[in-house]
Amino acid sequence: MTLAALLLIFGLMFFMKSPVLQLFSNPAQSTTLALGFILTFAFLFGKKTASLKLPQITGYILAGILCGPFVLKFLSASDVRDLQLLDGLALSLIALTAGGEMHLDRLRNRFRSISLVVLFQTFTIISGFIAFGLLVLPFFGILPESSFPQLLAFSLLLGTLATATSPSTTIAVITETRSSGRNTDLVLSAAVVKDFVVIGIFAVALSVSHALLMPGEGLGAAFLWHLFKGVGGSLLLGVLIGLVIILYLRFVKRELAVFILGIAFFTYEISHAYGFHPLMICLLAGFIVQNFSAQGDSLITALEKVSTPVYVIFFAISGASLDLTALQQGWLLAVLCIVWRGVLKFAGTYAGSRISGEENLFQKLGWSGFISQAGVALGMAIEVEKAFPGWGKTFKSLVLAVIALNQVIGPVLLQKFLLKSGEAGHKEPARSWSRRPVEPES
Repeated sequence: MTLAALLLIFGLMFFMKSPVLQLFSNPAQSTTLALGFILTFAFLFGKKTASLKLPQITGYILAGILCGPFVLKFLSASDVRDLQLLDGLALSLIALTAGGEMHLDRLRNRFRSISLVVLFQTFTIISGFIAFGLLVLPFFGILPESSFPQLLAFSLLLGTLATATSPSTTIAVITETRSSGRNTDLVLSAAVVKDFVVIGIFAVALSVSHALLMPGEGLGAAFLWHLFKGVGGSLLLGVLIGLVIILYLRFVKRELAVFILGIAFFTYEISHAYGFHPLMICLLAGFIVQNFSAQGDSLITALEKVSTPVYVIFFAISGASLDLTALQQGWLLAVLCIVWRGVLKFAGTYAGSRISGEENLFQKLGWSGFISQAGVALGMAIEVEKAFPGWGKTFKSLVLAVIALNQVIGPVLLQKFLLKSGEAGHKEPARSWSRRPVEPES
């Protein structure tokens, strides 16, 4: 039935976009038609990819690529630009959910192992990608200048995004395989903690990149003030918004979906108006609600009600905005990034788990549980695109290609690791980080 519905919607859109009907259409209605089509088509396409044991997010992205301005042209370039209005809303919801999935009581029991694995992965990947960027990127000519500051900024941000792992994809595979045990807990815990760490590092990396590329600024007092204002202001605003959410969920309890949407829009817009970091704000707000109040489940429930349609459009439009011409020229670089990231994931996981005394199996194969990427990484790529118009689009296209491939490879590798560890099939994980059925990236 899903396939039949897909074909029917596809046929209707093909008919609507025929040259004859285009003569009588109203151009102002193009974006409205595109929104209705891509929401329905991408959602069903995601359901179909889920039946093939692939993440739904991958289906949303592929649907956007297929229907976008570089393939079937069901969505024009202007449609894509108009629908990117929802980017800010989706990013805020993604970060709120990621914060809401981080439970302190789950982390305390494995603090040493989690912290060492996250620490060594983060250091190894960021430093490894800086070296990769400085040595390899000049041969591809993807940057307008290829000066040392530009290469360093590009490599620093690429390494930061390469560190991210998708917690929701991890949850999906664990739930599907009914896995439970020491290795399962460590993979899931480290994936969730890294969301928090990576977003914090990204805020600093973005400020450092601005200082490197803005003539006359440098890394002096002005940079330190800008960094303090951006990060400190984001932390303060995150605490305040977290308290507002707690009070509303405790005392008002009405129209939660509307309230959450309003908070998400407000946070993103005020962040850009004052130079704050929306991902950090919403991540901290969700973390506070989950761990310092009794309203965590209410927050997750409200997010469940509003997130799916926003995420479908967000990931589909991200796929539609992928510049396939640039990707065709840079596919080799994307493959190299994926391979190099896998090597660094192995090195960081091996070092951290060996020092913390984890079993030999995790030391050798634990890296395969950290390959998947999705919403947080893509959200940061969009922030980079907006911050650096000169090469931000190239950066986003490269990152989106890497994310799409990792979303196909990652779940398969994690599933094989859980089967190899003997923890698959034990039971339904009772310590699920979220009651939310695994939809898009959180």
